[in-house]
Amino acid sequence: MSLGRIPTEPLYRSGFHSLQEELAGIRRRLARGRERADDARSLEELELALAELRALYRAALRAELELDEEATPLDRALLDVDELVRDKLSLRTIPPAMRDALKREREADYALLLYELADSGPSPVSV
Repeated sequence: MSLGRIPTEPLYRSGFHSLQEELAGIRRRLARGRERADDARSLEELELALAELRALYRAALRAELELDEEATPLDRALLDVDELVRDKLSLRTIPPAMRDALKREREADYALLLYELADSGPSPVSV
């Protein structure tokens, strides 16, 4: 596999394209003064989803570069958590069962990621 090419890249590309198209549509409506009642909320949600997708894409790229074939799903989830925390995003995209497994089996690594932002003040990270 070539560098920078991950197996799920077409899915990420499609997700980025879809989110950007939706954002562009809402922004066009707003620019024309034809705002719908839920446009502000939708815009906020789409921007959050795009930020989360970017973080998860970076995690997938890191997994491709940093992990070997013996990497477990927990290793990959730890990278997901790391990238979300770096961008001060919620961990809502990490399934609760995976968060529980990280707490149980990778407790020290997981705790380090969650508390590494303690010096930078309050974080919107929700577990």
